[in-house]
Amino acid sequence: MGVRARSWLAGALVVVLVGLLVAIGLVVTSRDTVDADLTAAQRDVAAAARAEALAFLTVDHEDMDPLVDAVLAGATGDFAEQYEAQRETLVREAVRTEATSVPEVVALGVGDQDADSATVLVAANSTVTNRGTGAEGQVRYYRLRLDLVREDGRWLTDNLQFVR
Repeated sequence: MGVRARSWLAGALVVVLVGLLVAIGLVVTSRDTVDADLTAAQRDVAAAARAEALAFLTVDHEDMDPLVDAVLAGATGDFAEQYEAQRETLVREAVRTEATSVPEVVALGVGDQDADSATVLVAANSTVTNRGTGAEGQVRYYRLRLDLVREDGRWLTDNLQFVR
């Protein structure tokens, strides 16, 4: 599949994802804003999911420890344990490949939510540079599903998955 076909396919997937979010009644926000029409609970979970997705997708081979710490600060349960267990590998690979990743959230949908749990779908793009991309980098398109739980008054990510 050529670059042009992949770009078209990625764009089409974004349109389908956003369309599905709207069609099934999810609350959709765009860029780095939180929709004023959301309830306070939806705004809280949307802000936590946005922050965790951005932390998870941010890479800077020159200073990875605070980035890993930022992900862990918004994580709990199995996700926090698995991410912490991969800390050394993540840092080593970022340094080895001279990787950077600068993400932005382009769409976010709050799905099922109750007082103590929520599911959020996030569409994010990230400009990635590494030894293989050259100085200009490449835009990568990510779609994530975050399962959040409320612990001690904070929304924390309990599970994070890449979705298609």
